Amino acid sequence: MTYAFVLGRVYTLSLAELLEVLNVYGTSITILEASFEALIIQSDKSLDVEKLQKKLGGVIKILKIIDVVKKREQDSINFCLQNYFKPSKLKTDYLKNSSGKIQFGISVYLLDPTIRAFGEPKRLGMYIKRGLQDAGTSLRLVLPEYNSLSLASVSVTHNLLLQKGAEICIVAGNTKVYVGKTLTVQDFEDYGRRDYQRPIRDEQRGMMPPKVAQSMLNLVGCKATDTILDPFCGIGTFIQEGALQDYKMIGTDIDKQAIAGSEKNLEWFGNRYKIPKGKYHLDISDARSVSKFITHLKEIKAINKVNAVVTEGTLGPMYSKFPKVEEIDANFKFLAGLYKSCFEDFSNFLLKGSKIVMCLPAYKKGQNEYMMLPSLDFATSNGYNTVSVIPEKYAKNMAFLRVSPRGTVIYDRKDQIVAREIIIFEKQ
Repeated sequence: MTYAFVLGRVYTLSLAELLEVLNVYGTSITILEASFEALIIQSDKSLDVEKLQKKLGGVIKILKIIDVVKKREQDSINFCLQNYFKPSKLKTDYLKNSSGKIQFGISVYLLDPTIRAFGEPKRLGMYIKRGLQDAGTSLRLVLPEYNSLSLASVSVTHNLLLQKGAEICIVAGNTKVYVGKTLTVQDFEDYGRRDYQRPIRDEQRGMMPPKVAQSMLNLVGCKATDTILDPFCGIGTFIQEGALQDYKMIGTDIDKQAIAGSEKNLEWFGNRYKIPKGKYHLDISDARSVSKFITHLKEIKAINKVNAVVTEGTLGPMYSKFPKVEEIDANFKFLAGLYKSCFEDFSNFLLKGSKIVMCLPAYKKGQNEYMMLPSLDFATSNGYNTVSVIPEKYAKNMAFLRVSPRGTVIYDRKDQIVAREIIIFEKQ
């Protein structure tokens, strides 16, 4: 079967996470097309898209591709589809089982950003609407707003498109147009609850968004019931997201207030999402000697082993304007020393092949220009290698990816000075 995945804003991270999850699920795929907006794959089996959508923090929508229409480069999207959307075709393949007044929407995604597509959703939508109305169908058309080409997941959800009709999606390339329908959309309301309804939040320390935490957890390639450690757990974002994904989670932090906040958040989270307390363990501990707590958990048979580490660590001071180079160098020197001691201690319990996914600070100098920690000796000198977030067999054919020379990806926000460099290490 053919599927398309609509990628999030930090599309390199979204794609890395998706490829790793499909690999863990044992899904054999062939990548047909890819861009910063969408990935189209041929799968060897039907996918459980509801399960996948909940699993993936960086995928906005999952589509079923129904047809592929040939296109000449000079043709508009509307022109090449002018004979495709016949009322009988729509009712059979896109609006089947819909009754009453139909709600449908149109979204267009591009495989090449140079394709001219302004106004195409409205033109296609009106063409479909007129054809269905002439065939006696009562319907309402939902179009993207503000000159956008695609509907946001909030629009799909609030307009009940998947329940009362369909979101018809066009994924356009230069010589092919993939036509499909949306199967699932990201549950933005639930992510909001998991972030903003927690009893304890800490804006001063910086907030790891639950979606990003979920993506990072997926990068380690663990399976359900594996044990994952966050030795800088703060108020517990990684712990809650990991427990929700059925991992056993261990959270430690040197800050007593942070652990107290974690405990309150996880009590709320456990009640809200029915997470048993045995799914996680919290303790006050210096990350440089966290192996003592791990040994204790093994002795009381709370865990068997630690399969991976996923953490934000510390990004250093937050800045409202770009700091002096001397300040950045001092921050990097401190972090290198801290993490060298941490990685030495991690080697006491991590086995060969275990992965560490963590954030390092990246100071944003300009558009896609960052100052990053110059050396990774703190890890490599302790027997860890870096692993590219996108496997080379895929990356070589995806020139649009934003992967650093050392195989990492940057997660940042607008007007943010200190961004997150997400990096993967593997124990040798």
